[in-house]
Amino acid sequence: MKRNYLFTFGKIATLFLYLFLGYYPSIQASSVQFQNKEISNASTPNLVGDSEICMVLGNTIGIYSAGGDPEDVYEWRIVKSTGEELYKRSGGEQFETIKFAFSEIGEYTVFLKIRRGTNSDFYQEQMSVRVQNGPKLSLLPDYLLCGDNPVSLTALDPNTLNIENYTITWMDANRKVLGSGNTFTATKAGYYLVDLYLQNPGGSQTCTVNGSTYVGPAIDFQITKSATKVCEGGSINISTDVPLTGEYYIRKLPNGEKVKLGTAFGINISSSELSGTGFYEVSVRIPSFDYPDCPSERKIEFEIVQAPEIEIEILEQPDACYIKNGVFQVKASSDLESLSIAELDFSKTNITKGQIFTFNDLKAKTYLVKYLANGCTSTELIQLKSENLSGTSTPYKPNWTISKENEICTVNGVNPGYVNVDFGESIENGEYRILSSTNGTVKSGAIPVSGKFEVELNSGDYLLEVIIEGCTFPTEKISILNNPQVDFSIPSAITICESFYLAPASEEELLFTLTHPGGKVESVKSGEGFNLTEGGNYSLLAKPIDPNSLLCAKKINFQATLLSPFTYRPVFIEDKCFDPIRYGIELEGINLNKVNIRWLNSDGTIVGRSRQFYPPSIGKFSLIVSPTGSGFCPAEPVEFEVIAPINSVPMDLGTGQSCTDLEAVTISLSTDLDEVLSTEWIYYDQANNREEKVEFDDLFEVQVKSSGTYEVVGYNKRGCEIGRNVISVEVTPQYTLLDLEDKYPVCTMKNSISPIDPGEFELYQWYLEDQLVSMDRLYKPDQIGNYRLIVTTKEGCEFEDSFTTYVVCDYQVVYPNAMILGNPNKDFRVLMSEGISKAELFILNRQGELIYHNLATDIPVETPILSWDGKSNGKYVPTGSYLVVIMLRNSVYGTEEKQTRTLQVL
Repeated sequence: MKRNYLFTFGKIATLFLYLFLGYYPSIQASSVQFQNKEISNASTPNLVGDSEICMVLGNTIGIYSAGGDPEDVYEWRIVKSTGEELYKRSGGEQFETIKFAFSEIGEYTVFLKIRRGTNSDFYQEQMSVRVQNGPKLSLLPDYLLCGDNPVSLTALDPNTLNIENYTITWMDANRKVLGSGNTFTATKAGYYLVDLYLQNPGGSQTCTVNGSTYVGPAIDFQITKSATKVCEGGSINISTDVPLTGEYYIRKLPNGEKVKLGTAFGINISSSELSGTGFYEVSVRIPSFDYPDCPSERKIEFEIVQAPEIEIEILEQPDACYIKNGVFQVKASSDLESLSIAELDFSKTNITKGQIFTFNDLKAKTYLVKYLANGCTSTELIQLKSENLSGTSTPYKPNWTISKENEICTVNGVNPGYVNVDFGESIENGEYRILSSTNGTVKSGAIPVSGKFEVELNSGDYLLEVIIEGCTFPTEKISILNNPQVDFSIPSAITICESFYLAPASEEELLFTLTHPGGKVESVKSGEGFNLTEGGNYSLLAKPIDPNSLLCAKKINFQATLLSPFTYRPVFIEDKCFDPIRYGIELEGINLNKVNIRWLNSDGTIVGRSRQFYPPSIGKFSLIVSPTGSGFCPAEPVEFEVIAPINSVPMDLGTGQSCTDLEAVTISLSTDLDEVLSTEWIYYDQANNREEKVEFDDLFEVQVKSSGTYEVVGYNKRGCEIGRNVISVEVTPQYTLLDLEDKYPVCTMKNSISPIDPGEFELYQWYLEDQLVSMDRLYKPDQIGNYRLIVTTKEGCEFEDSFTTYVVCDYQVVYPNAMILGNPNKDFRVLMSEGISKAELFILNRQGELIYHNLATDIPVETPILSWDGKSNGKYVPTGSYLVVIMLRNSVYGTEEKQTRTLQVL
């Protein structure tokens, strides 16, 4: 029967992990720096790997290695015969070896290209790979072991072609060989491994498959035992490590009949109930709620060891109680480790079988012989007695009376029995001993002067020895009968989570009364139970429901521990680069050795029970942790999601102008900043010399001033390489500068002043004071004020400059509107301010006839020019009104103005 959880290990587990999660294990990234190291061509790469492999379980792993130097960069590609590219990865030392999961049979090609320094074609090689159908592994990852029914494990599908040619070996978890052949019968819980392969004609192995499975019960529990060896006459206690009732069975090995012992939390087995020495197997069968037809069973063995044996023979009884002439001998019937008689102060070790010890000159007395072998200690009583009591103040056996009372039932259990001795007269000098053959001296003391005493005794057979005035009287046998108690069991240890349901196990009809730590008392009948919610000392009393029952009540005091609150959560364990995902447990409030662990998939199926968990796939999982010894504690699953790791990110490099150093080139890296947490930069000059630029470590943008090839390597938080790229850089001076004049002219009239051209940039922003006035490249200021220009290059660099403006066409022209002929102080003249480079004067009469013209090209500021004395052709013109036209020009700024006015000549 297939279990509802998954267990795999060995190559199959690794294969599934690689297939689902895309892992390719490799060595940890080195942190050693190499400064100015010249690239060596000494280490010649060599492509090696699996060229012929078998497909098993729909997948197979191929492993390929390249060799080379630690600084080499590897580029791998795997292509199908159809041309489809299945795999493409590149990287440094961590990619010297790759593992790839092939999922289809067919022909493939593995391509390898190695870059050493800047030589991208340093090494190129390819390998043909043939993937063929391998054996179909029929072994399931898990099997249920139901009761003591064996489980048949099958390695390969019986219809596998040439199955008889496969060598198949079955082993235990320690790789101890258990058997061979396609099938194996598992009778015990545990891990089982299978190795199988075909043998090539040349003797090499091919199509090797390593599989594993787990065989076990539906409920996980272990059997505990109080001892491994039990001496004859002793007993052993057997129970489970979880508080569950189960059916207990026993059989003598190797072929004894299986006998049911009862249903209980635990059971005590006396050797007297068994058939002599030897090995015994105890099995505990617990029903499963999830699998009612598949009880969970565990087995355990113990040994009944033969007790040591001696033969005792009394050769001579003493003639009188005061005469020391008694004799007995002890013969070892088996090898003994030791033999001792305390009354004779005798002790001997290493005694061989058949050895005889004789003891002479002994007075009447009971002697306790103690002997040891096989770790078992036995005792035996020897009675030397004499009926002749002459020579004492009591020349005859006293007229004593001995009475006894067997064990009696009480409200809470059983009271011991007792023996009462009455000598019928006063005793001046007497003492007594009560002995048993198993425990030696049980009670002893002085006889009261009254001659009466009483001693409590548990059930058993005893000898009463009386010594009066140094004379030992003949011993008397005393038997105290047992009064049987009711039989029931409870767990040996109880741990309470929020509550614990305690249902005592018994095959009798009993009334149970439980006294809680706080004094609360409640009663239930057999088959019912109590809800325990507090820690402390409890008392459980059981008595028969039948008032006519002869069984006594039984009381058990026990302690329950209230479990403190605890928390747990799954934690991702960071291993070496590209190792399979592994989770552990963060646990607070309880020891990890005292919990049960269950890893579940999204369907609620158990997929792991260990402290560490290797997810079989990506997806959602959950973790449940519950204390051992606590029954079924309520526990909320803690969910978590396994996400495929990011093993490769783009590493895009670009160059641009440096904003701070116009003689440098900026190299910018664009990548996944959430994954790439550190970088390394490497420089190769024109001669292919290699230099690690440690000053650039962890930077994503660098400025360089040397031409050559630059390489960047990206690492994730675990120091694993997840991307790299190279770029060739040519460093040349950069002359993109912003250089404006301090002042620029402005003119409000029509003019030909050229606009300001700052040069070629990506973005322009012209500001007058703080107001943006233009975003064009060319700009002609038209107002007086303070200007600021911000330009942005295509690389994103910003440059800024400022300037002011001045007016160049706001000039003044002054001339009269009347003149007096013949008066030199009242003639016509023109005054001009700065800004005129050419001035021309035209005077016309009323008929439009030009009567005077003058031109000035060298114009002084505020000095009279273009003067007219009122003459035309050497004669004064007639008085009257004339038209004056003045043309003003500035060829530099392209300005031109015509002014027309009337002039009155007087």
